[in-house]
Amino acid sequence: MTLSQGRPAFTPADPPVADDVDYLRVDGPPSGGTVVLPGLAGTRIVHGDVLEYDWLPVAGGGDRYASTAFALDLVLDDGSRSSGSALVDQQGTLMDADAQARSKRAWVDQWNRRIVDLSPLAGRRIVEIRASLAETASADPVRTVFVDAPAVRPSEARPGDLLGWVDTRRGTRSSDRFSRGNNAPIVTLPHGGVFGLPMTDAGAGNWPYRWQSTRPSLQAFATSHIPSPWIGDRGVFQLMPSPLLDPDVDRAARALGFDRRTEHAGPDHYAVELEGVSALLTAGRHVVGMRFRSAGENLSLIVDHLGEAVAATWQEGPDDLRLDVRIRDVGQTLDHFVHVVFPRVRNHRLMFGGGELRGVVVIDGAAADVLVGVSTIDAETARSNAGSNAGSDGGVDGLLDRAARAWRSALARVEIPEQEAVSDDVLRSIAGGLGRVFSYPNAHDEPGPTGPRYRSPVDGEVRSGPFSSNNGFWDTYRTAWPLLGLLAPQTTARLADGFVQHFSDAGWVARWSAPGPVDCMTGTTSDTVFAGLAALGVPFRVDEAYRSAFQHATVAAADGRVGRKGLRPGIFRGYIDTATHEGMSWTLDNAINDASASRLARLLAAEATGERRERLETEGDYLARRALGYRNVFHGDPGFFIGRDPDGAWRVAGDAFDPAEWGHDYTETNAWGTSVTAPHDGAGLAALYGGEGALAARLDEILATPESAEESVSGSYGFVIHEMNEARDVRMGMIALSNQPAHHIPFMYMFTGRHDDAHRLVVEARDRLFVGSEIGQGYPGDEDNGEMSAWYLFSVLGLYPLVPGSGEFVLTPPLLPRIVLHPEGRAHPLEIVTTNPGRPFIRSVRIDGELWDRVAVPAEDLLRARRVEVELADEPTGWARASRPGSFSTEFGVEPLRDLLTRAPDTPADDAGETPLALTPGGFVDLALPSHSAVGMYTVTLGGEPQPLPAGPADESTASWRLLGIRLDGSTVLLDEREAAVDVAGRTRPFRIASPEKVVALRFEAVRALDLAQLEAFA
Repeated sequence: MTLSQGRPAFTPADPPVADDVDYLRVDGPPSGGTVVLPGLAGTRIVHGDVLEYDWLPVAGGGDRYASTAFALDLVLDDGSRSSGSALVDQQGTLMDADAQARSKRAWVDQWNRRIVDLSPLAGRRIVEIRASLAETASADPVRTVFVDAPAVRPSEARPGDLLGWVDTRRGTRSSDRFSRGNNAPIVTLPHGGVFGLPMTDAGAGNWPYRWQSTRPSLQAFATSHIPSPWIGDRGVFQLMPSPLLDPDVDRAARALGFDRRTEHAGPDHYAVELEGVSALLTAGRHVVGMRFRSAGENLSLIVDHLGEAVAATWQEGPDDLRLDVRIRDVGQTLDHFVHVVFPRVRNHRLMFGGGELRGVVVIDGAAADVLVGVSTIDAETARSNAGSNAGSDGGVDGLLDRAARAWRSALARVEIPEQEAVSDDVLRSIAGGLGRVFSYPNAHDEPGPTGPRYRSPVDGEVRSGPFSSNNGFWDTYRTAWPLLGLLAPQTTARLADGFVQHFSDAGWVARWSAPGPVDCMTGTTSDTVFAGLAALGVPFRVDEAYRSAFQHATVAAADGRVGRKGLRPGIFRGYIDTATHEGMSWTLDNAINDASASRLARLLAAEATGERRERLETEGDYLARRALGYRNVFHGDPGFFIGRDPDGAWRVAGDAFDPAEWGHDYTETNAWGTSVTAPHDGAGLAALYGGEGALAARLDEILATPESAEESVSGSYGFVIHEMNEARDVRMGMIALSNQPAHHIPFMYMFTGRHDDAHRLVVEARDRLFVGSEIGQGYPGDEDNGEMSAWYLFSVLGLYPLVPGSGEFVLTPPLLPRIVLHPEGRAHPLEIVTTNPGRPFIRSVRIDGELWDRVAVPAEDLLRARRVEVELADEPTGWARASRPGSFSTEFGVEPLRDLLTRAPDTPADDAGETPLALTPGGFVDLALPSHSAVGMYTVTLGGEPQPLPAGPADESTASWRLLGIRLDGSTVLLDEREAAVDVAGRTRPFRIASPEKVVALRFEAVRALDLAQLEAFA
C-alpha cells in the first residue's frame, strides 16, 4: 500500500476543476493492506462527534468495483480500533472494507461521502487514521482510491420538520456524461409558475447549477422555468450582487465564492453567504423575491439574462427603479415579460441594444429587496405579478412566509412519527423526494381580472382557464402522477385539468410540455395519466380527457410534437414500423395507452345512456383489443420485442440480433430493457413467453446479464450515452433502474408468483441507489419531474402502481416503522405500520385488521383503508404467491384485433389508408374476406389529411353508409347502417354489428357522397 497525492483523471458527473486541488491517493494490490493517512492525531472524541470523509474509488479494468472494498479505521489511545466497535456509516453499513464493498453503495469514478457517528468512542483520543483495502480477486495489479481530508466534527442539529430536510441540491452533481439526478436547486411554490435559481454558470440554460466539490462560486440569481437540462430553460433574467461600486460584469469575473456550510437550499428559499454579500431567494406564483445584503457599505446589482432582449425600458422614481424587459428564447416558445422593482437606487449604468440588456444598478445603501414579476401574457401582467397578484404587500418577507406555509402544507401529506428513530439519510431522501414531486408540473396560467388566464404556447392567443406545463409524460406517468393523485387529489385535479386544457386549446395534449409541445419521447402517455387519476377518483374533466385520448389513438398528427408518430399506417397494421424512429417502442407505449383510453371509455360508458353509451362501449372494446398490440412486435425466436419493417419483416434476425445493443427500436435502452414492457398485461406477456415459468426465467436472465456500457453496443446512438453508464453502475444486470424504462421490471416477478424476488430487488434498489444526498447526488440517474423521487417514495411506503392506468397498487416491504398519509380532502388518514422494518420480505399483511393475502390492492380498497399493517421477515416466505396483479387481457376478457379483410393494394383494404376511394350516393366497393367469417366490429376511416397543430375546427359534416355482407351464394345481408357525425377528418372510428353473420365479403355502400380511406373488419 502506498500513499501519495494527486487528482482523479476521470470524474464524469463533476464539472471541470479549474484549480489545483490535490487529494490523498491510496494505491494497493489485490491482496489489500493498510496505510497511515496524515491528520487527526491527538483529536479527542466527544459524544456527538462524527467522522466525515469523501472518497473516490477508481474503476478497475478487470474488476470495475474492486476499489470499493475500502474504509478508514481509527487507531485509538487505548490500543483499540474503530473497526472493532461495529460502527456504521449514515446508510447503516459497517465501517469495514469488506462490508463497504458488499453494500454496493459506493460509486466508482465518483466522490462518495461517509459520515460515521463516533459517540460509542467518546472520551478516546485518535492516535492515527488508517486507510484499508480489503483483499479481492481482482486481476488489476493496483487499485486506487482518492481521499479528501478526513475530519472529526460535531454532528449537525436535526431539522424539526420535513421542510428542513428538503435539500434541493440533491441531483445537481450531474452532467451529460453521468447523471445523479440532473436537477437544479429551484425555489418555488408547490406547482408554482416560476422558479428562483442560483447559477454556478450564468451562461448555461441546461446545467445552470452544478455541485462544485472545491471552491464553489455563484455567477447569478435568476428567474427560471427549467423542467430538465435536456429540454433547457426559458425566461431567464439574472441579477448578481457585488460589494463593489463598479464590478466587472463578465460572468466568470463577477463570480463570488462561498463556504458550503453557509448555503441553505430549501424549496421555499435559498440562502448563501458569498464573499462580501449575502443572498436570499424566494418565490410566489409568478414572482421571485431576491434579498441582498452587503458586508460593507456598498451594494450593486449586475443585470443580465439569457436569450434575446427584444425590448427594454426603465423608469426612475423617487423610491425605486422599475425595469421592464421582454426576453425571447430560441425555439418555439413564448416571450417572457419581466418587471423588476429595485429599491433606493443611487445610480445605474443600464445599456440596451443588439438584443442584450446589460449593466449595473447601484443601490443607495448596503441592502436591497428586489421583486421580479414574470409573465407570458404582457408587461402589465408582469407588473401585476410583481405586486398585487403576488400578494407581495409584505415584500420579500411576505413571499418567504407564504412559501414556507405552502410547503409545510404540501409536505404534511406525509407524516413520519418518531423521526428521531429515522436516519438523516432516509429523512433527507424522503423530504427531498417530496420536494421534487410537489415542484412539478407547473402553473402556466396567471391570475386575471376574472380568473386564471394564459397565453397559448401553440397559437399565442390569450384564453381563460387553467393551463399546466413542465412535464414529460413518458417519464411521469409511471409514478409521479399516481403519487400526486394519492396524496393531493384536489391539487392534482387542477393540474390535470390544466393539461386537459392543452386539448381544448389546440386539439392535442403535449407529450412533453415546456409549456408548449416538444417533440420528445414516445407515447401519448397523458392518456394513461388521466386513466390512473380517474381510477383514483381525482375530480377532473374526465370526459374531455377521454376525448383527448381517443384523438391520440385514432387521428394522425401532421406535427411531430404531438400525437402518435407512425399512426398511419400503423393503426391498420397493428404496429408502428421502422420507418418511424423507435417505431417498436411507439408500439409498446401505444398498447399501454390504448388500455388506459379503454378504461376511460368504460368508466364514462357506465354513466352514459343511449347512443352515447353504445358509442363509448364500442370504442372501449376496440381500444381494449388494440391494447394487446404489443404482441405484434414480439419475435418468438429469439424471444424479444423487435421492430418490424414496412413490409412486415423483422428489422433484424438470426445472428445479427444482439439484445445488448442500444437504440434502434429501443428508447434509451436495449432489447433486454424492453423485454417485459407490457406491465398493463402481465398475464398476456407471460403467455407470450410460454407461461409464467418462462417469464420468470427471462427476468432471471435480465438480472444475471451485466450491462457493459461499451461503445460496441451503443447501436444507433453511435456513442456511449449517459444512460448506458448509469445502467452499468446500478449493478443489477440489465435492470437499469437508473432510468424510467426499467422502473417496473423488478415488480414483473409478481406476474409469476415470485413476489419474494420482486420484494428483494425493490428493497435493494431503495436502500443503495438513492445515496449521496449530502454532496449533491441522491439518485441513480435522471430524476425527471419527480418520477424518480416518486419511485423511491413508493418503495418507502410499500406500494407501487404497477399496472398503468388501473389505480391498483402492488404491495412491497415498507421502510419505516410507521408512516401516516394525510391525503388532501380525505376524511381520514392512512396509517402504514410495519413490524421488523428494513427486512426485505413480507410475512403478512392486514388491512383495517383483516388479513390480506393478495399482492395487489385495488384503488377503492386503498382509498377506503385507514390502517395497513405489514410484518416483514429476513427470509423468503412465499406470502401471497397464489395471487397476481391485474392483467388487462384477463380483466376484460379481450383478444387482439385481427383484420379479417384480404389485404388489397390501392383499395380501402390496403392497410395504408393513403388512397381514399371517392364514392357517390349509391356507390359501393366490395372487399373480400379470406374465409367464411362472422364480422362483429368494423372501423371506418374517411379521407382526410393528418391533423395540424393546432387542430382545425370540426367540420360538423355527416357521413351515411350501409355495410352489407356477401354470403357464399352471392346474396347480400344488411349488417349495419349508419349516419355518423364526422368531427375530425381522417379519424378511424369503430362500429359494432348487432347481429353478426358469416359472410365471404363485405360491401361498403355510400348513402351520401364520401371518401373512404380504409375499412377494417374484426370478429
